[in-house]
Amino acid sequence: MKHYLGLIVVIIMLLGNSLESYGEAKADVSKDVNRMYDVLESEGAELMSFEITIRETISRDDIEGKLMDLNNAGTIVEEKTEKATKFMVHTPHKQNTIAERILLVVPTDKEYQAELIYTVSGSKWTEKVQQSVQDLTSDAESRFFTYNATKFACLKAGFGDKISGGILFQNVMKKLDVQPLTNMQDNVYTTTTGYTTQLKASRSLADNMNIQLALHDGNGQSTVTVGTPIITTEY
Repeated sequence: MKHYLGLIVVIIMLLGNSLESYGEAKADVSKDVNRMYDVLESEGAELMSFEITIRETISRDDIEGKLMDLNNAGTIVEEKTEKATKFMVHTPHKQNTIAERILLVVPTDKEYQAELIYTVSGSKWTEKVQQSVQDLTSDAESRFFTYNATKFACLKAGFGDKISGGILFQNVMKKLDVQPLTNMQDNVYTTTTGYTTQLKASRSLADNMNIQLALHDGNGQSTVTVGTPIITTEY
């Protein structure tokens, strides 16, 4: 009987993990961007750029099928290097100042799997842009990815000398209810990783980390970058 009880507990734990992953997979990543944007704007920071990334490892048996999907999405540009072959479709959306890119990376070494990477990026965030991004990412997820795909979202904002970088950084962490995990600081950069329940679309990494924040305290123009679960752009 004890063996059966133990088996039931394991099944419940596995089912819980699966439901959590499925919930994250169905969560709208644009809502995470919107929350981060609202917090940064409330502190007087001005958006410089945003980027949403969806990526998934692809079996080599599925490469031909993915190439057909990419071909249906637009014109494929192929680039070969010594280490990999890259197939890319780039689609600008000038009316919303955003751009889409779908990239299939096939390593030359067959011991490594291929990877499919989708990004949508821009320099403005409005209700219209959010709706467009939501539609585009939802369409990309249904056309190219499974629920195993990993989502990333990143925003970079700037602020002038009238705003204290340290105070802004702490206020952003407070408003996002970040529980700090690690912190690194030097004369120019402050970088913190942590966990927050406010961002729901990205899977947590080690130690339940699902957010990273970076402050660049420059001369005249400083920046703060927020990413979930990590920052995927230069800061």
